[in-house]
Amino acid sequence: MNGEKFLFSLSRFGIKLGLGPTSAFAKYLGDPQNSFRSVHVAGSNGKGSTATFIYRILKKRFATGLYTSPHLRRFTERIMVGDREIPEEFINNFVSQHKSIIYYNGEETQLTFFEYTTNMAFDFFKSQGIHYASVEVGLGGRLDSTNIIDPDVSVITSISLEHTDKLGGSIEYIAKEKGGIIKKGRPLVLGRVPESARKIVQEIAKQKGSDILEVDDCNVRDLEFLISGTRFKVETQKDRYEIELKALGEHQVRNSIAAILACESISEAPKRNEFIAGLQEDQIPGRFEVRRRDPLMILDGAHNSEATRILSSNIKRYSIKDPLIIVGVLKDKNSYNILQSLSEVAESVLITEPNELERKKDSEDLKREAKLFFKEVEVQKQPAKALEASMESRRNTIVTGSLYLVGEMELLLDEVEKSEKVPVEGKEAEKSTEPVE
Repeated sequence: MNGEKFLFSLSRFGIKLGLGPTSAFAKYLGDPQNSFRSVHVAGSNGKGSTATFIYRILKKRFATGLYTSPHLRRFTERIMVGDREIPEEFINNFVSQHKSIIYYNGEETQLTFFEYTTNMAFDFFKSQGIHYASVEVGLGGRLDSTNIIDPDVSVITSISLEHTDKLGGSIEYIAKEKGGIIKKGRPLVLGRVPESARKIVQEIAKQKGSDILEVDDCNVRDLEFLISGTRFKVETQKDRYEIELKALGEHQVRNSIAAILACESISEAPKRNEFIAGLQEDQIPGRFEVRRRDPLMILDGAHNSEATRILSSNIKRYSIKDPLIIVGVLKDKNSYNILQSLSEVAESVLITEPNELERKKDSEDLKREAKLFFKEVEVQKQPAKALEASMESRRNTIVTGSLYLVGEMELLLDEVEKSEKVPVEGKEAEKSTEPVE
C-alpha cells in the first residue's frame, strides 16, 4: 500500500478540533505518547522554528524526535528522529495495520489526516526508543491533536489573530486556546505577545500552578545582524551564552531564546556547549532562508499579517533594496494585509499560485488586490514560470505568502542546483553588512 497516498486521502475529512478521537486511537495503539518525554510548542508564528531549535539542542544529548507541520519538500520531513526522516516503510506498514475508522463513543468515527498522522508520529517515536520529542502544535493548542502529550515544558512563541473561524475572533479567545497546552505544575516559556493575551495566559498559568519564563526577561546584548547569520549574547537566569545563528532576523533571536529557556527547564538539561552547537546548525528551511546570493533569493513562508510584517522588517534590516516579490497565498488568508505589508519594501510583485488546488487563492483575484499597492504587477500562475522569470530578471527576489509555495520553490531550486552542478549556497558565507543592491 502507498502509505503517503492514503494519508493525504484523509485530508478530505477536513480539520476537526477535539481530543476525543485522537485519544481513542492512541489508546488503541497503546498510548505511544506516554513512552517519551516532550516539549510542546504553540504560537501564531515562530512555533516551527522554535520546535526545530529545541530538537537541535536536545539531540546533542538525547535520542530526540521532532514533529512539525506542514512539510516543504516531502511528507517525511514532518517526523524526524536523530536527523533521519521517518522511513516510507514504516508509513506503509502503519497504514496497512491500522484503519482510519475507529470506534469512539460506541460508534464508527473517521479520523482526520492530522489525528491519524499525529498518532503515527508518536508510534514511530516509541518504536525508536526516543527519550524526548519536540512537538509543534498544528492549530491552536487546547483542542489540537498533539495536546494528548504531557510535556515537561510548554512554549507559546507568539499570539496574533489567525484562524479566527476556528479559534475565535479576538486575541483573547486565541490566547485561551493556545494557553490550553499549559500543564499543571509544568513551566511555560512565553514569547513576546500582546498585553491582553499575556494577561489571559498568566491567569491560566496561575490556575495550573505553572511558572512562566518570559523571553523578554532575558538580557540580550551585542546583537549583530549579517546576511550570513546572527550573533548575540544572552543571559538567562541559569546561564550565559554566545550564539551564532545561521537563521536570520530578530524574530529568530527570540525563537532561539525560547528554545534555550525550554531546554534549561527540563531535568538533565544539556550543557552549554550543547545548546550552542544545536543552535548553530544550518538555516531553517523556508524561514527567511537564503537560497541564492547572486542575485539574492530568499524563501520565507510568511502567510499571515504578523509574519509578513516581520518579513518586511527583515527586508529593511538587511537593506535589500526594492526586491521582486513572488507571492502566492491560500484563500483563507488575509491577502490584503499581506500585500500591504510587502508593498512597504517593494514596488514590484509577481503573483503565482501555490500547488494546493482546493485552497489556493486565484491569481487574478490576488492581482486585483495587488494593484492597490504595487506599481508593477505581473502574473505567472505556475511557480516554475515565476521562478524562471525571476532568474531571467537577475533581480533580488523574495518568495513568500505560503509554506506550500515555498516548498514547491525549494524543489524547483533543487533541480536548478543539479543542472548547474554547483552548490547554490556555499559554506563560505558572505560577511559584508553592506546593503544588497
